[in-house]
Amino acid sequence: MPRMDAARVVEAVLAARPTSLYVAALGTATSALRKASGDGPHLYMGGSMGSALAVALGVSERCRDRDVIALLGDGEMLMGAGTLWSFADLRPPNLTAVVLNDGHYTITGGQRTANGHFAEVARALGLDADVATCPGTIEAALGRIRGPALLEVRYDERVWPGPSPFVDGPVVRWRFEQAVSAVRSAGEAGAQS
Repeated sequence: MPRMDAARVVEAVLAARPTSLYVAALGTATSALRKASGDGPHLYMGGSMGSALAVALGVSERCRDRDVIALLGDGEMLMGAGTLWSFADLRPPNLTAVVLNDGHYTITGGQRTANGHFAEVARALGLDADVATCPGTIEAALGRIRGPALLEVRYDERVWPGPSPFVDGPVVRWRFEQAVSAVRSAGEAGAQS
């Protein structure tokens, strides 16, 4: 497996799906997305471990005309694993979960996680799923799979991405709502022409 860290994983995801709405889990996923996107207008879940996929299900329901990416750490996915069953049952066609799997709870000190075999579980539930291990395979997989889908990205370079995962909730919400509204307004203006 080539050396890759969480920020590089997220850069590849952003390159493959630049216009998607992103919902990022607490910890590494939020920090990596903040770093890779220049602190873009994404929905950062800064204090609710285990709930990002459930929130992304709500965003995908509300914004059916947009591609939605749930960016999850492996610890987040283990803590919110039950949501995979809802994801498989609801089958939102515009939602893809991307699980950053380094096998550790990075935000709490690097304790090992159980091997979730996330792509295998997703396939067993009837979701489209794949595993990637380098930027090229991330971009190829995201070009191939479409929601409802799960991409498990296995990486081994465990360095903290940089920006704090703790964010100002009201500001994050306002910026995300503005991003959703701007695209909606542009689409409505185009439909009227």
